[in-house]
Amino acid sequence: MSAPSYPACMASDDVRTLTEARAVTALANPARSRLLDSLTAQGPATASVLAERTGLAIGSISHHMRTLAAAGLVEEAPELARDRRERWWRRAARSITWGRTTLPRDAESQRQAVAAEEFMLARQVERARTWLERPGATDEWSRAELSTDSWLRLTPEELGELGDEINELVGRWKERGRTGGAGDDTEGREHVFLFARAFPSRP
Repeated sequence: MSAPSYPACMASDDVRTLTEARAVTALANPARSRLLDSLTAQGPATASVLAERTGLAIGSISHHMRTLAAAGLVEEAPELARDRRERWWRRAARSITWGRTTLPRDAESQRQAVAAEEFMLARQVERARTWLERPGATDEWSRAELSTDSWLRLTPEELGELGDEINELVGRWKERGRTGGAGDDTEGREHVFLFARAFPSRP
C-alpha cells in the first residue's frame, strides 16, 4: 500500500522532510511526541494499545492521531485490522527530518521551528536526567552507557559530512535491532534512546 501524499512533507526513500510549520508544530506536543515515539519503538498500534503503552486517554489519543495524520507523520494501516471497527496506526516513514532550513523563511514559520526545536531539546534533556537520577546506577547498562563531547574545527560542509556519517552508522544499528528476531528479549535487548547535537559554539 503506497503512502498518501501530504502537502506538509516531501518523501524520498522512506525519509520524510517536513516543509511546513504546521507539521513541525504537530510534533511539538508532549502527548503527540509520546505517541509517535511509541509507534517508532514498538510498532503499529490501535488507540487502545497506545493507551496501554502510554497511559493516555483513548479519546485524546484519537484526536492526536488525527492531528499527526493531517501533518503527514502517521498513517492508517488497514491491513492490520480484524474488522471495520478496528483502526491501526503506524508511522508514515521510518525517518523524519526537519529544521529551520526546510521550512518557509517567513518569521512565523521560523518562530515555530525554533519553538519546536526547543521543545525537542527539553524532552531529550529530561530523558537523560531521568536516566541519571535512577536508583541502582551500578548495573550492566550503566557500564555500557555512552556519554561524549568534543570540540572540533570544521567547515559547514565537514559538519554536514559528519552528520551523514553518524546517521549512516545509527541506521545500521537500527536495522540490526529490527532484524534481531524473536529472541530479542532473552538476548537482553532494551529500547535505547540516542541523541546527539553538533553546532558552532565557542569554548
